[in-house]
Amino acid sequence: MPACLYPTMTTPERKPVARGAVAGMTLLAAIIVCGALGALVGELTGLFAPLLLLGIFVGFVAGFFAVRARFPDL
Repeated sequence: MPACLYPTMTTPERKPVARGAVAGMTLLAAIIVCGALGALVGELTGLFAPLLLLGIFVGFVAGFFAVRARFPDL
């Protein structure tokens, strides 16, 4: 008999359990890296606090978009 007469059962694809943790760590890593870069540039230019805050803000925005791109359904 043709195989098309007997539909096969497929199991739905399971998503990894730790997706939320990975998303949170991605956001946190972006904030820390951008904050550190802002602090480094701020230390060299004499504008430590403003560039640190700017780096943290840029890291939050970049991390948000990175998480949104990697986990669109989260």
